Amino acid sequence: MKSIEVFISYHQEDETLRQELEKHLASLRRENIITSWNDRKIVAGQEIKGEIDRHLNQAGLILLLISPDFMDSDYHWTIEVTRALEQNATKKARVIPILLRYTDWETPPINQLSPLPSNRKPIKGWNDRDEAFLEVVKGIREAARSVANSNSSPPQQTTPELEERQYQVTSLINEADRLREAKKFEEAAVKYKAALRLDPNSIIAHNNLGIALDDQGKLEEAIAAYQRALLIDPNYANAHNNLGIELSNQGKLDEAIAAYQRALLIDPNYTQAHNNLGLMLYGQGKLSEAIAAYQRALLIDPNYANAHCNLGIALKGQGKLSEAIAELEIAVRLNPSSTLFRKNLEIYRNKKKGFWGRLFGG
Repeated sequence: MKSIEVFISYHQEDETLRQELEKHLASLRRENIITSWNDRKIVAGQEIKGEIDRHLNQAGLILLLISPDFMDSDYHWTIEVTRALEQNATKKARVIPILLRYTDWETPPINQLSPLPSNRKPIKGWNDRDEAFLEVVKGIREAARSVANSNSSPPQQTTPELEERQYQVTSLINEADRLREAKKFEEAAVKYKAALRLDPNSIIAHNNLGIALDDQGKLEEAIAAYQRALLIDPNYANAHNNLGIELSNQGKLDEAIAAYQRALLIDPNYTQAHNNLGLMLYGQGKLSEAIAAYQRALLIDPNYANAHCNLGIALKGQGKLSEAIAELEIAVRLNPSSTLFRKNLEIYRNKKKGFWGRLFGG
C-alpha cells in the first residue's frame, strides 16, 4: 500500500500537543502507511504559502487540530480549513478534526465532519492522554487504509498559476462566508458567483451560494445551486441535505425525504440529515419512524439538543408525556438559552400537572 501524506493544520499554541500526536503516529510511519507534514518542516529559503499550498494539494488526509486558538485564528479558519474542505468535497482528501481542547467547534462548515476521538471528548479531557491518542491513531489508520483502497486518482501536480487561482477562489469563498454571517446575503451571493467564474467546479461555492440564496428566500435558485453541486459530485451529502431543506420549505415532503435518505446513504453518520428526516416523517404523521430517525441521530451525537427536543415532541404525540418531558429536559440542559426548548418543556410539565390533578381530584 502506498503511503498517504497527512497534512496537519494546527495553531502554534498547540505545538506541544501536535508533537505528542506525531510521536503516536510513529507506528503508522514505520509501517509506511502514512507520511506526515506540517509547517515546521518548511526550511529556510522555501516560500511558506507555496509549500503549504503544495502539501494541501497532495495530501490524502488533512487533520485539523481543534482548540480555542485554532477556532479563533482567521488564517486557519479562512485559508487552511476552507482549502481542506474543498479537497474533502471533491474527494481529493479526507478531512478529520482532531479534538485537542474543549471549544465550541460544532459550527458550519466543519460540524458535518466526523471527529477523533470518536466519543467527541477532547484529548485534554482524558485522564490518560496516551489512551486518547491511541484512539486517534486507530481512527487515522482506518482512514488512511480507506483512502489508499479508494478508487480516487492520486493528486495531480499543480502549476503556480493554478495554485494562485485556487487561492483566489478560496479567498472569495471566505469573503462570501463572512458576508453571509454578517447577513449581507446579496453581497455574499455576488462573491460566490465570482468564485464560480474562476472555478465552475467548486462544489463548496455552489453549495454555499445555495445557502445564500435560501437566506434571500430565493428557493428555486437555491435548489438549482445545490443541483449544480450534485451534477459535479452526486455523492456530496451536504448538498443532498441542503436540497432536502429547500424541498421541505416548498412543502414537498416526499421529495425532501428522498433527498435526506440519499444523504444518509452516502454518510450514515450525518446527524443533521437524520434529524431533518425525522422532521419530515413527523410532518407526515409517521411518529414511530420519526422517533427512530431522531434516536439514530442521538446514537451518533448524544448532545444534539435539537434532536432531543424533536424526539420529545414526537413522544408527546404518542401520549408518552413523561418520556417527552425527559427529552425536553435534556435539550434545555444542553442549550439553556433556547426559548423554544424552555417553552415546550413548560407546556408539557403543565399538561402533566393537569393530568395528575384530574386523576387525583387535586
